[in-house]
Amino acid sequence: MSCSELTAETLAGLATRGPRYTSYPPATELGPIGADVIERELEALHADGPASLYIHIPFCHSLCWYCGCNVIPTRDLSRGERYLEVLGNEMALLATRLGPRFPISELALGGGSPNFLSATALRNLVLLLEKNFAFAPDARMSIELDPRTTTALQVMTLGRLGFRSMSLGVQDFAQPVQDAIHRHQSIEQTAWLIQEGRAHGFTDINLDIVYGLPRQTEASFTATLDTVVKLAPDRIAMFGYAHLPSKLPHQALVERAGRVLDPYERATLLLYAIERLTSAGYVHIGLDHFARPDSPLARAAATNQLARTFQGYVEHRAETVLGLGVSAISSTRRGFWQNHPDLEPWEREIGAHRLPIHRGRVLDRDDQIRRALIERLMCDGKIDFAGLEHDFGITAPGYFADELAMLSSYPDLATYDRAANAVETTRLGRLLVRNVCMLFDRYQQRARPNQRQFSTTI
Repeated sequence: MSCSELTAETLAGLATRGPRYTSYPPATELGPIGADVIERELEALHADGPASLYIHIPFCHSLCWYCGCNVIPTRDLSRGERYLEVLGNEMALLATRLGPRFPISELALGGGSPNFLSATALRNLVLLLEKNFAFAPDARMSIELDPRTTTALQVMTLGRLGFRSMSLGVQDFAQPVQDAIHRHQSIEQTAWLIQEGRAHGFTDINLDIVYGLPRQTEASFTATLDTVVKLAPDRIAMFGYAHLPSKLPHQALVERAGRVLDPYERATLLLYAIERLTSAGYVHIGLDHFARPDSPLARAAATNQLARTFQGYVEHRAETVLGLGVSAISSTRRGFWQNHPDLEPWEREIGAHRLPIHRGRVLDRDDQIRRALIERLMCDGKIDFAGLEHDFGITAPGYFADELAMLSSYPDLATYDRAANAVETTRLGRLLVRNVCMLFDRYQQRARPNQRQFSTTI
C-alpha cells in the first residue's frame, strides 16, 4: 500500500479512541455469566469442528513499564512448576466437558513469558496437552519468547516438540527508549534467538515492535526498522502503544522518562514504517501486521482466509478458541468467556473442580451478524454483504440503514457500493479501519466518545 496520498496531519486529525476489535463485542462488554451456560456450550462444540488452544503463562522475570498484558513479575522459578500443576488440572476439567479426544488444530503459548517455564516444564506441558486433547498431525504450534531469557535448551526442546512459530518482543532497539520502558534488550540477543530458532526447525518467526513510546524519534525508529529488516523475520507486528495508566497503573512509570508521543508524532512514525517495511518487500496485512509474500500469513491474506483473534491477525484454522490459564479468553460462534485474571481465585476454582470462569457473554443474533461484518472489515478492508445475507437471512442495506447513512459522512474512510452490495475502506480507511468498524458497533454507538478505556486508533 502506498502512503503517498496520506498525511500525518490527516491521520492525527481523525484519530479517536476505540476497541482493537480482537473480538466483537469488545471484551469490555463481558459480564457475569452462569457456569451452566458455559457447560452447555462446551458440550455442543464437537459440531463446530476442531479448536485452537491458547495457554496463558503469566510470569515474567521483570515488569516492562509499557506492558498491557496480564503479567506476574517474579524470579521465583518454582512458581512456574506450581502453575503447571494447576494448569494440568484445568485441562482435565475442560477435557471432561468437551468429551474424549477433542480435536485441536492449533496451539499458542502466550504470556507473560512462556519461556519462564524450564525446558522440562515446557515438555511436560505439551505432554499434558496431548494427554487431554487430540492434536492434528499438522497442528500449528506457536510460542511467545523473550530473547533476554530464552535458553538454547528451551529452543531445542520446543523444536523437537513440534513448535515452528515463535514471536519475539522487540518494541524498540534505541537505548533511550529502552530506558524509558524498562526493557533492555540487545540486537545480539534477538539475532541469536532467531538464529537458534532457524537451526531447530522454526519456519515462522515474528518480531513485535511498538510505535508511540516516549523518547522515540524519527531517526531512532528508522534505525530500529532498519535493524528489524536485517534480522529478516517472516512476520512483523507493529502496534501503536496503548497508554492507559488509569487501567494499568504501572504505565504511569513510563511518564517519568518523558511524555508519550502525540497523535501527529505517532502518525508520522506509522506512515514511515509502512513505507520502509513495504519497500523492503513485506506485505502490509490488515491494520498493523507485515509478512513476507511467501509466508502463511500473507497467503491467508491473499485468499481472504485471515482471522482476527486475541492474538491479532492469524491464518484461519478454527472457529473456536479455547483459553487455559489465568485471564485466558475462550471464544465460540455463540459466545465467549474469560478466566479469572488473578492467580488466587483461578487456583481456588480449579481446586474446587470448577471451571475458573470470571465473566462472559452469550452472543445474540445481532452480535453474531456484526461480529462477522467487523472481522471481515478488520481482515480484508471490505465486506461483501452477499455473504452476510446468505449466512444470516437478512437484507443488509436495510439492516444497516442507519450505519450506512453514517458511513456516507466519511467518504474518505469507506464507501458503500450499492451495485456491488459491498462496503470497502479507502487507503486512509485501511489505516483507520477501527474508526470504520465503530460505526457498525452498536455498543460504541451508545458509548461516550474518546472513552479512556480504549487505546487511540492510530
